Amino acid sequence: MIDHSLVIGTCVLVSSLLLGGCYTPLNERPETRAGTQDYSVDRTIDGIVYTSAEWPQPLHGDLYLPQKRGPHPVVLMIHGGGWANRSRDDMAGISRKLTRHGYAVFNVNYRFAPRYTWPAQLHDLNQALQWIAANASAYQLDTGRINAWGYSSGAHLAALIGSFNRPADSADLPRVRAVVAGGIPADLRKYSGSPIVMRFMGGDRHEMPERYAEASPAYHVSGDDPPVFLYHGKLDFLVTVDQSTDYYEALLAAGVDAELYLHGWREHATMFLFGGDAENRAIRFLDRINAVDQLLVVEQN
Repeated sequence: MIDHSLVIGTCVLVSSLLLGGCYTPLNERPETRAGTQDYSVDRTIDGIVYTSAEWPQPLHGDLYLPQKRGPHPVVLMIHGGGWANRSRDDMAGISRKLTRHGYAVFNVNYRFAPRYTWPAQLHDLNQALQWIAANASAYQLDTGRINAWGYSSGAHLAALIGSFNRPADSADLPRVRAVVAGGIPADLRKYSGSPIVMRFMGGDRHEMPERYAEASPAYHVSGDDPPVFLYHGKLDFLVTVDQSTDYYEALLAAGVDAELYLHGWREHATMFLFGGDAENRAIRFLDRINAVDQLLVVEQN
C-alpha cells in the first residue's frame, strides 16, 4: 500500500530544495543528432574571475570549449537556487552537453540575495557578457551568437538579460541571440508573501509593485526580444505552469520567435532532473537560431 502523503511530502521537499538549489540532471548525454558532429570537450578553464576589479565581490565562471574550429557560438549558463544559493556546479552537466554540440559555454555564479537584491544579479550577468566580448579573440568566441540558458531562478535571469532595456552606457554590451528558460518564474507580480521572492526583491509585491514589474521578464516583452525556448512541467506547483504559458502567449503576441515544451508528468524538480528531451529540443532550437547545422556542413566540406 502506497503512503500517498509520504510521496507528496517527498515531492514538496525535493521541489523546495530545487528552487533553493538545483541538482545535476541525471540524463546528461544525448544521442548524437543525424547530420551533425558529436564534438569532444577540448578544454575547460575553471574559476575565471569575470568581474571588474572594483566589483563588490569577485565572481567566477567556468569556460567550456569544444574541439572544433571557431569562432564558436556561446551559451551563457545561469544556475538556479532561488537567487540565494547553490552554484554553477549544478549546470556542469548541461554545459558539457552543449559543448559536445559545438557551443562554447560560460557557466557563471552571481551575487546572492538577501545581501544583494534585485537588480544586482542582472548587473553581474552584464559583466559576464562584457567578459565574453573582451575575450572573444583569445577563445574564438562569436559575439554575434551569444545565447543565455537557465533553469528556475536562473531562467528568470536568462530571460531578463535577453529582454531588459539596456542602460544608455552599454553600447559595447553584446546582445543575446536566443534564450532557453526552464521552469521560469516569468512574472513576479503573481507572487505575494513568497519568502523566496521577497528575499530577492527586498520586500513584498504590495510594498513595491513597480519594482516587481521591473524584475519580471513578462513585463519587458517587446517585438525586438530574442527568440525564446521555454520548457516546464505541468505538475509544477512551486513555479506553476502558467508562468511559462502566459509568457509564451505574450511573446507570440509581440511577434517573438518562441517555442514551448510542456511535460505532463513532471514537476519542478523532476523537470530539471529528467529533462533530457526538453534539453535536446532546446539545443535544436539554438541550432536553428544560430545556424549551427549550416556551419557544420561548411566545416565538413
